[in-house]
Amino acid sequence: MNAMNRRSQVIPRIKVCGVTLKTDLDFLASAGVDTIGLNFVPHSPRYVTPKQGQELSRHAAELGLRRVAVTMNPTADELEDLLSHVDVDFVQLHGRERPVLSVACRGLPIIKATSWTGRPEEIELVTAWRGKAASGELVAWLVDAHAPESGGGTGHIARWDLLQPRPEALQGLPLILAGGLKATNVVQAVQCTLADGVDAASGVELRPGVKSFELVQAFTDNLSGQWPFPTDN
Repeated sequence: MNAMNRRSQVIPRIKVCGVTLKTDLDFLASAGVDTIGLNFVPHSPRYVTPKQGQELSRHAAELGLRRVAVTMNPTADELEDLLSHVDVDFVQLHGRERPVLSVACRGLPIIKATSWTGRPEEIELVTAWRGKAASGELVAWLVDAHAPESGGGTGHIARWDLLQPRPEALQGLPLILAGGLKATNVVQAVQCTLADGVDAASGVELRPGVKSFELVQAFTDNLSGQWPFPTDN
């Protein structure tokens, strides 16, 4: 098994993003979610402060959930400050960040996110980051729906049809699919794109930041058996 395939086995498989309530963490863990996203993008309706994020992170770790700090276009100083106050397992860069920002990630595995419509700027950004995949710093590429202002969490569906066959720029990179995923479409999404993991927010919520046990359970139940190897916690 090559290094890229080994890394792809430890990326988030079923990630629920934008968690804001400690009580939600318990049923997320019991439902089979393996990773949660804490949103530190100030304009997001799912934003949590570093103090709130650390409280959520601590409880998530007790439950065996992996934790992702979701950021969008932070400065290096802002990112280093955040990661000095919040314990997480991954950093998700959800904006126009360049590879030089990796030095501020404190050695944590990076998930880089972008939309995928085949625009030149998307191809250029993926290409710029590929060296970080070769070095092991970048462990997955997350494809979300195109939402340049908010970054994600809009409920809009990503362009699955443009991900299969896998675009040349994304070949060899473990792919996490986001964008409008919910119980009723997630299996089709995985089968269409051959995604290595999925990320849901609005599709498993009662309202922004408040998750629904029923929607989460249906989401994870439908994904049962989609990947041939277990999540490595």
